[in-house]
Amino acid sequence: AGGRVAEGGASGSAEELIARADLVLDGIVGIGGAGGLRKEAVPLADAAARSRAAVVAVDLPSGVDADTGRVRGDVVRADLTVTFGTHKPGLLIDPAREYAGSVRLVDIGLPLPGEAAELEALQHPDVARLLPVPAGESDKYRRGVVGIAAGSARYPGAAVLA
Repeated sequence: AGGRVAEGGASGSAEELIARADLVLDGIVGIGGAGGLRKEAVPLADAAARSRAAVVAVDLPSGVDADTGRVRGDVVRADLTVTFGTHKPGLLIDPAREYAGSVRLVDIGLPLPGEAAELEALQHPDVARLLPVPAGESDKYRRGVVGIAAGSARYPGAAVLA
């Protein structure tokens, strides 16, 4: 498609180059990183957020916890996250989900364990197809009952959230 890459000797500060860019690739912090962005990276993330450029995160937005979706401190907000091998749970749950933008999975041939957990993200239309539209005379006693068995020693609040 074509394009130019700003080399180390390009004129202007990194923030100025980002302001003129059409595309910003975020790979500041890798998948094993913890916490928000370091102070040196915050101006770059801020410049990307202010720019008209599309921001594409590599594997996950910098500053997002891949497992928990936790966001601590400053984080890159991506328009698109290209993740590799398998979906990272943190990309699908709040608050990180809001920083990931659209998420695309790229298969890179990683062998998965035989009993790999299946991860499925339901959207509103998925759930709507599963639920019948209530009749006009329906009330809460005619629609069924829901029972939830949830929680654990490690996550005692899970039952309340469910």
